[in-house]
Amino acid sequence: MLALVWLIDILVILVKILGGRMEVNPVLRLGLWLAFLSLLAAGFAILGLLLVLLDHWLTTLA
Repeated sequence: MLALVWLIDILVILVKILGGRMEVNPVLRLGLWLAFLSLLAAGFAILGLLLVLLDHWLTTLA
């Protein structure tokens, strides 16, 4: 349970940094934005791959 609290605290700190409410080095903020956008792009790519695999699987059933 305590680990969940720590994860939420880290998430809140990251949101504050990305939102500009916490004063940090601009390079750190840029790096966090790039990491976030990369994770978002990877998530969309995985979702697209799963949709293609689902379509392939459903067409082979018919």
